[in-house]
Amino acid sequence: MGVLLRPARSAKAKQPSAAELREYGTALGLPEITRPVALSEREGLWFAAGEGQVHLSAQADLALHGRRHFALEIDDLETSRAKLARHGARFEEATPIPGWRRCYVFDPFGNKIELDEIPARR
Repeated sequence: MGVLLRPARSAKAKQPSAAELREYGTALGLPEITRPVALSEREGLWFAAGEGQVHLSAQADLALHGRRHFALEIDDLETSRAKLARHGARFEEATPIPGWRRCYVFDPFGNKIELDEIPARR
């Protein structure tokens, strides 16, 4: 699944284990990258996402608004949805934008992620 990172906002999460965070990256098709040594005492993982990165922090309560999310631009929405569904993901339809295919997916930790297929950009 090709992924381009768009501007990210923080998302809320339950306290995940390192194994759960790695599964998160596997389900999204994102390779794990090494975090800076200065952050080694904090729970979390980083993933490469095209020219950007996704940073996941393991915090029990970030106390953020329920609409907060980050967006990933993907190559094929239907294929991505099928792959994530096999991992047990829950989906929500997004307000249509002309020329885009999009939806929201909720990860196992309650984070809301927008998936955008934008054919005109290819």
